Amino acid sequence: MAPPAATVAVLGDDLLREIFILLPTPADLLRAALACKPFLRAVRSAPFLRRFRRRHPFTCPLLLGCVVHGPRPRLPTRAPHLLPACPEAGTHRIVEGGDFTFSFLSRADWPEAAGNPWQVLDCRNGRVLLLSRASKELAVADPLTRRWVSLPARPGIGYALVADDGNSSVFTAVCISRRVGAPGLRAFLLSSAELRWAEVASLAEQSDLAGARAMQANRSLYWKLVGGERMVAFHTTSMEFTVLELPPFLRQIGFDIIEKGEDGTGGLHLLTMRGFCIEVWIGVKNGAGGLTWTLVEKSVRFHRAMAEMIGSEHFYQHTLDVIGVVAGAVFLRNGECLFSINLETMKMTRLSPKEKCPSRLIYPCTIAWPPSFLNPTEQGM
Repeated sequence: MAPPAATVAVLGDDLLREIFILLPTPADLLRAALACKPFLRAVRSAPFLRRFRRRHPFTCPLLLGCVVHGPRPRLPTRAPHLLPACPEAGTHRIVEGGDFTFSFLSRADWPEAAGNPWQVLDCRNGRVLLLSRASKELAVADPLTRRWVSLPARPGIGYALVADDGNSSVFTAVCISRRVGAPGLRAFLLSSAELRWAEVASLAEQSDLAGARAMQANRSLYWKLVGGERMVAFHTTSMEFTVLELPPFLRQIGFDIIEKGEDGTGGLHLLTMRGFCIEVWIGVKNGAGGLTWTLVEKSVRFHRAMAEMIGSEHFYQHTLDVIGVVAGAVFLRNGECLFSINLETMKMTRLSPKEKCPSRLIYPCTIAWPPSFLNPTEQGM
């Protein structure tokens, strides 16, 4: 009879990955990876970890809450802070162990009376991209470990942090700026391996970004353009810009681009809320070079639930902003109230029951995944 190690080796990494992809939760995957060295070697593959993450959007990675800036009139800018999203004790222990005010970052040349100099620009896979209002330098920080990396200053009108879903220590920062002396946009990219900016793409586009917040899916970044009729996409693999037409009803409401399926193919999906119902639309290329948009999913109506949580039927007087979709939850802002809806159970939660959330600088935050011991080796890449 062959020893167990030899039996496992006969299966091969590819077959083991096809078995592991069927595990129901990330916790099960971690337990399997720790069973023996062949299992760990098979799991430490960046393509496999990305595939597993897409297959388990509701549990992978673990959602912590929203990093929020809360500026108040006539007072110094408050430090960022976290509004927890989950009541579980384990999540609370993780949150309490972190520093979501980023007090560990440098405050040189910034007066104490002026408040916190660091502004959050993006948050992905447990890492946060920040800008210093004092030095204009950038930083990527981990609020749980208090580790951070300083990045060179790069003026821009839009920023994004692209985290590798297979290796939690790898990231890419993207800066979108205006072209000098001519209309259009320029894209600059910085990798965690080199930590220097390089211009990688340009676009002779007349419109400006409608907001600095980046949407992200399928290795691409998206920004809505002024006017609302179109959005610009920057593809981080091909390093190319694309301008995409949007459905007319999206001109005045918020949405987020989402990933659907294991490989992200089959069209561009976006999620929005209309008539207090969550809607998912798919855009498929047509023969004219544009996108044809089709409604593919529609939820129950959340009008009554929102009215009960706010304590008033007049909440409809405020706009309803879709902040983002992260870890199987959509985050919404109505006036100064922040909500989350679990897309699997359709349960709505108010995240700011005691304090109001007047800021539009809201960034959903997750714990970094995969854990560091699952980061791929060179052989696993």
